[in-house]
Amino acid sequence: MFGQSSLLLTYIFLYSLLREHEEAMLFASSFFLLSRECSTTKTKQNASCLVLSFAIVSSSGYMMMVAKQVCTIFIRSCIWLLLLPILTRAMESDITCLRSLKSQLKDPHAYLSNWIFGNYSDGYICSFFGVYCWRSKHNKVLSINLGGSGLEGEFPSGVKLCSFMESLNLTGNNLTGTLPSDTFSSLPYLVTLDLSNNNLAGEIPANLPNMSYLNTLLLDHNRFTGSIPSELASSPRLLQFSVAHNDLKGPIPEFTAGNISLSSFDDNPDLCGFPLDPCPDSFYSMAIIAANIAAAAFFLVGACYGWLYDSRKQNQRPRRR
Repeated sequence: MFGQSSLLLTYIFLYSLLREHEEAMLFASSFFLLSRECSTTKTKQNASCLVLSFAIVSSSGYMMMVAKQVCTIFIRSCIWLLLLPILTRAMESDITCLRSLKSQLKDPHAYLSNWIFGNYSDGYICSFFGVYCWRSKHNKVLSINLGGSGLEGEFPSGVKLCSFMESLNLTGNNLTGTLPSDTFSSLPYLVTLDLSNNNLAGEIPANLPNMSYLNTLLLDHNRFTGSIPSELASSPRLLQFSVAHNDLKGPIPEFTAGNISLSSFDDNPDLCGFPLDPCPDSFYSMAIIAANIAAAAFFLVGACYGWLYDSRKQNQRPRRR
C-alpha cells in the first residue's frame, strides 16, 4: 500500500507540472478511487489493475484536453461566422468610400490612375496611390494621404464611408465649397485632419469636436468665415491646430491644451482674444459708437443752425437806397 501511495503522489506531482491544478486533482481523485478497488485483489492482479487504472485515467485526461481544444475551435469558428458579414460590409463600405472619392474629384495629374476597381481580391485597394490599410491583406482603410496631388472639386463627402480611418490628408489641392457637417460625425476614430492650402469656404462645422481622438486639425490657408466653434477649445486630445489665413471673426475660444500659438490665427483681421489683441468690451464699443453718432448729429444740427442764422441776418440787413 505504501508503494501504491508513493506512486500516486509522484504522479500527482508530475502531472501538476504539466497540467492545470484542477485537472491534476481530478486525475488524482479518479486514480485513487480505482486504486482502492484494485487493492482488494491479489498482488499480481493488483499491479495489473493499477496499470490499467493509470491508463484509463490518463486517457480520460487526454480526451478532456482534446475536448477542450475542439470546443475552443468551435466557439472561435462560430464567433468568426457571426462577425464575417459585419466585416464584409465594413470592407465594402471602404471600397465605396474610395470609389466615391475618385468620382467626386478631378485628377488632372493622374495620381489616381491606379485606383482601378472590380478586382475584389484581398487587400487590392491597399496598393492604391495614397491609401494605407490596417493590414496588407484586408480592404480596410487606415489613412488617405493625397496631399499636393492637384485634385479639384468640392470636398468629397464620400470619405465618411471610411469609418475606421485615422488620418485624412488633402492639403495642397484645389478643394472648394463647404465642409459637409454630417461627414465628420461618421469618422469617430479620426486622429489627423489636414485640409490646409485649399479654397474651402463657409463656416467650420461645429461637430468637429465630436471626434474625440482628434489631435491634429489644420484648416489654414482657406476661405473659412464665421467664428471658431467654442467646442474645439475643450477637445481633450487636440495638440496641433491652425486656422491661419482665413476670414474668421469674433473671439478666440480659450484652448486648454496643445500647441496653440499666435501663428495658429495669423491673417484673420476680425479675430480677437488671446493670443491676439483683447476683444473690445461690448458696452465700451457701444458707447463709442453712440458718442460718434451724437457728435455727427450735433455737427449737422450746428451746421444747419449756423446756415439758418446767417440767412436770417442777411435778410434783416437794411438795403441801401
